[in-house]
Amino acid sequence: MPPVMGATAFVMAMFLDVPYAAVALAAVIPSVLYFLGLFIQIDAYAARHKIEGLPEAELPSVKQTLKEGWYFIFVFALLVWMLLVMQREAVAPFYATALLLVMNQFSKKHRWGWSEVGDTLGSAAKLFAELIAILAGVGMLVGALSMTGLSGTIANDFIHLAGGSVPLLLIMGALTSFVLGIGMTVTAAYIFLAVALAPALIQGGGLDPMAVHMFILYWGMLSFITPPVALGAFAAATVAGARPMETGLQAMRLGSVIYFIPFMFVLNPALIMQGPLWEIALVFCQAVLGIILFASAMQGYLIGVGRLGHSIAVEAVTRTLILIAGLCVAIPGGGPIPFSHLQLLIVGVAAAVPAILLARWSQRREGVQPTVVV
Repeated sequence: MPPVMGATAFVMAMFLDVPYAAVALAAVIPSVLYFLGLFIQIDAYAARHKIEGLPEAELPSVKQTLKEGWYFIFVFALLVWMLLVMQREAVAPFYATALLLVMNQFSKKHRWGWSEVGDTLGSAAKLFAELIAILAGVGMLVGALSMTGLSGTIANDFIHLAGGSVPLLLIMGALTSFVLGIGMTVTAAYIFLAVALAPALIQGGGLDPMAVHMFILYWGMLSFITPPVALGAFAAATVAGARPMETGLQAMRLGSVIYFIPFMFVLNPALIMQGPLWEIALVFCQAVLGIILFASAMQGYLIGVGRLGHSIAVEAVTRTLILIAGLCVAIPGGGPIPFSHLQLLIVGVAAAVPAILLARWSQRREGVQPTVVV
C-alpha cells in the first residue's frame, strides 16, 4: 500500500521507466478498495454475531502511544519525503533505517543491546543469502529468455492460445502469475512475469502497461492467502494458535475482493488514476459501492439492512443477489466489457432491491427489528 510499497514497486518503476511516485499513485485506489473490503467483512461478521469492541477504559491511550513511539512517525515521514519529493528511491530506505536505529537507542523501553544487534545481523544475513540465491536463479532465467528471444515467443504463444480474447488472456495471465508466485518471492516472480507475460497482455490485449504490471504483481502475491500454500495465513495461524488450513480458507474469504480488483483496474485504468478526473471519480464511487455489497454478501450482513435472511433458502437467495449486484456495480463498463457504467449500475440495482426487500420480509417474519446502524 502507498506510500511505501516494498522492493517490487521500485523494480516496477524501473521496468516502466516511470518515477516511483507514479507507481505509488496508481496503487492508491486498489489498496483502498482492498482494505475497505476487509473492513466491511470484519464489521459485518462482528455485527452478525453481536461481537462488541473493547470498553473505552481498556482502549490504548493515544497520548501515551505517541509519547513512546513518536520517532516512528518522524522516520516514516522522512522516508516518504525522500521517496516522493526528493525521488531518492535507491538510498531512502537506508537513510531511514539508519536514522531509526540511532533514534531507537534513545528509548529506554526499546533500546537494543548486543544480543539484539547480533540477532538482527544474523537474520539479515540469512535473508540476504536466500534472496541472492533466488534472484541469481531468476536472473539467469530472465537473461536466457532475453538472449534467446524466447520471451517474445512466450508472449506470442499466450496470444495464440487466447485466440484474441482479452478476458481469456487475462485469466491465463492471472493463473500463470499465481502459480509462479507460489514458488518464488514476490520480487522474483514479478521480474520473470514482467519479461515473459506482460508483453503478451500489453500487445495482445491492447491494455495499459501500468495496469498490466500492477495486475501481474497483485496476482503474484495472492498465493500468500490462498490454500494450499497460503504462507501468510499459515504464519497467522501459528500466532493465533488456529488450524492452518482453516485459517487459509478464512483468509481467502476475507480477502476475496482482491481476486477481482486486478481485473477491475486492468479493464478500466481509471481505477489506477489513468484517465479524466470525472471518469476516475465515477468508477471509484461505483467500485466502493460494489465492494461494500460484495463484502456484505460474503458475510450475510448488510449495513443499514441487517442479516440477509433468517432461513437457509432465503439467505442463499439474498446473498446471491447481493453478490451479483456488487460485481455488476464494481466492474467498470466500457473497453472489453460490452456494457456501459450505467447499464451495469442498473443491473446491480435491479438485483439489490429485491434482495433487500426479501431480507426485510424475512426479518419481520422472524420478529427481528431491522438494523439501521452498525
